[in-house]
Amino acid sequence: MTTATTKSESEVLAVMNNLPAVDWSDLEAAADLTRGIAHTLGDDRELLAALVDRVPGVPELREKCECHALDDKIVIWDDQEKGLRIRLRLANTDQYERVHNHRYSFTAYLLYGTYFHTLYATDQPLDETADVTRFWPRVIREERTGDIITLHHQQLHTTITSPETVSLMIQSPAQKARAFMIRKSDGQVWWRLGAAEEDADRRAEIRMSDERFSHWRTKLVQLGVL
Repeated sequence: MTTATTKSESEVLAVMNNLPAVDWSDLEAAADLTRGIAHTLGDDRELLAALVDRVPGVPELREKCECHALDDKIVIWDDQEKGLRIRLRLANTDQYERVHNHRYSFTAYLLYGTYFHTLYATDQPLDETADVTRFWPRVIREERTGDIITLHHQQLHTTITSPETVSLMIQSPAQKARAFMIRKSDGQVWWRLGAAEEDADRRAEIRMSDERFSHWRTKLVQLGVL
């Protein structure tokens, strides 16, 4: 099952090239601006479908589509000069808790599903010596379909999702070389690196296959996102 994409390439580019630049150094202003961008894209199924469907024909976007343990991602737009990388976050069924931050600040618009979301504080360095018992929950909340959140790249948090939760992510350019992660169940620490820091084996391991891309394209229609 697929949707009929009625927006032409020129129509898509007219919208996307007209998106405003975002200054992520002012997070409150960035949140207001990206909320509008999120609604422009996420509320227009024809536009969103056209953006997804053009990805296989744009190598620089297709190479950024990845599969990870907890979620997959389809990058639909990348304009670093405007401070905009836009992607779909596609949650897998298997989930576990990892306290982490990000290399970038971001806004997330939940198009389907639920985040069970906890914000954490700690008093220790974020390195291999981190003690998993010294991350304290400060805010526990639930985000549902239609909610929009903005998070600073330094904020530590966990997100457990309902299966196949889909969110539209609008993220800043990278603010640091690596992001901290620690698994709550056993305290294992690791780092999420940017593509430029990953070797060829790692890039090949996480690259989304054509079959997986097709699976998500169909699933997005079934979920009513497209």
